[in-house]
Amino acid sequence: MSNPVDIKIAHINKNENTSKSINKDLVHEVFQRYINDKLKSFYRLQQDWVNRAYKNFNDFDTYLILMYLMNKVYVNYSDRFHYMSMNAFYSQDKVGIEKINLIEISKDLNIPKETVRRKINYLQTNDIIIRSGKSIFLNSKGLEIQKPMKTIENMSGLLAKLSIYLSAEDWFGKALEKEQIKKFITEHFTVSWEYWYRFQIPYLVRHRTQFGDLESWNVWGSIGLVQIRDLIASIENDVTRKPETYGDFYLATLKHKSKRGINASSISDISAIPRATVIRKLKSLEKNKHILRNKKLEYSIGNNREHMKSIGENYKKSQRAFSEYCTTMFNLMKFSKFSI
Repeated sequence: MSNPVDIKIAHINKNENTSKSINKDLVHEVFQRYINDKLKSFYRLQQDWVNRAYKNFNDFDTYLILMYLMNKVYVNYSDRFHYMSMNAFYSQDKVGIEKINLIEISKDLNIPKETVRRKINYLQTNDIIIRSGKSIFLNSKGLEIQKPMKTIENMSGLLAKLSIYLSAEDWFGKALEKEQIKKFITEHFTVSWEYWYRFQIPYLVRHRTQFGDLESWNVWGSIGLVQIRDLIASIENDVTRKPETYGDFYLATLKHKSKRGINASSISDISAIPRATVIRKLKSLEKNKHILRNKKLEYSIGNNREHMKSIGENYKKSQRAFSEYCTTMFNLMKFSKFSI
């Protein structure tokens, strides 16, 4: 069965016959065969992107709200069948979003309305956005903060690597090279980044909802990544322990006894979150049994069953969503009027 057609970009398909489109379920199945390599590359991209996002304001919620506003611009362009290259988009003095209110932002991001109000006021005071009635404009400063040069580089490398795995399947065709993908994203930037944000914003909102704030999630994630990397290293040295699904991998992660943990100073260095904030978040996470501390003051994933079950559901949902994002990008690059 072919994938549902997104009516907002349906007009860019070269052919009415959508049977040529790559199927997201097949992509997901292939990714599960290469869990180790795929997850290592995905988390490297994700952690780098999140940490650099935090550095802009030393605050995740402000950046998440700015992402949300930017994506409104991308969606508005798609609705009007208007697509721009990266150079053209960032050469603008400002871009606007009409008729947006704080309640809408609060509801979509699951951030309290008063918090949204404070963050919007901060962005306005720092000359990143301009408010005019119910409209919001992002000026050149606001646009520059969001310019994703490093992320495009990392993403192009990841998509190229994943395309090699997919090229073993008849339905996919030839693998795509990193420079091809990078050129595609920069030339068709607004539609490419709309789909990155379609994946990324719900991903962040799910984890913010689960942990209460994204700083706690990032601290927990830094601990989890140490355990995951240690597990992957042990699996690569033992071919008899290869997980076959994301669910299998998650269970293996929970059961895995890592040889080492990570301390507060290392988490702070990796995440760019101040050490005092990291320690405060660690105390809260430890109190709720989301993490464990050893005699060396190193932390590992905890044993709160209800929390770990919830994280497992988020984990599988995120991997499914990432497969869908990759499928969309490969379909755009292979079967749209923009095709490489």
